[in-house]
Amino acid sequence: MEVDLSNLDLNTRRKVDEIFRRDFDLKVFKAIKRQTAIAARNELSRPRSRDGVGSRTHEVDAFIDSLWRQLYGHDYSANEDLVKFLTRRNPEIRVRSTGGKIQAGYTPGTKSWFRKKYELNSKETKV
Repeated sequence: MEVDLSNLDLNTRRKVDEIFRRDFDLKVFKAIKRQTAIAARNELSRPRSRDGVGSRTHEVDAFIDSLWRQLYGHDYSANEDLVKFLTRRNPEIRVRSTGGKIQAGYTPGTKSWFRKKYELNSKETKV
């Protein structure tokens, strides 16, 4: 959406431009805060990869994604070099997924083996 401010006087144009810029900056700061929360959530409980789909490698806030689509093109995620560059510049978009397979029945760090010893009673004779 474009707004034509040419009909306004200079002082009013400056004030309206300042309001628009402040509103945009506020949206950017909120998006950064949401992205930081996303990164914290992904670090605390790492998502598992899905069978047939693979692991999740990046998670980007919707507002930041729309800005990057305007700057780098609609399909910016297809360019591997650009994605590596964005990941280096913004490490909070990276997601370290864990494997999809779950190991059940074993707790790491425990060495509990079941052993049963048989002893002969004094009444029994050895063969």
